[in-house]
Amino acid sequence: MAKFEDVVSRVKDVAETAGRKTGELVELGKMKLKIADLRREIAGAHEGLGRLMYDSRKSGEPVDDMVDACIDHISALHAEIDELEERIMDSKNVVRCHGCGAFNENTAVFCNQCGAKID
Repeated sequence: MAKFEDVVSRVKDVAETAGRKTGELVELGKMKLKIADLRREIAGAHEGLGRLMYDSRKSGEPVDDMVDACIDHISALHAEIDELEERIMDSKNVVRCHGCGAFNENTAVFCNQCGAKID
């Protein structure tokens, strides 16, 4: 009977591990989708900024405050992307090289791409 209980216990452990891994994959997928949405929003903000500048030059009206607001909004979106990418890297146990931007194992001392020292 002890063998049966061992098998049942191992099956439960495997099922819990699989469930946990599935949850992690779902969370990674959600973060990647959010990053894609943010990049689309940034593209739209850049387009709006260009339209604003065009209209300003054409009409001669100053729009410095609106330009600053657009730039602040775009910067905030980039910061949100950076935060999400950092969370993804943490969950994958990788680090990004500050020199070339390549991904490396978090135990790497030097970048596998450019050879720079990993901080």
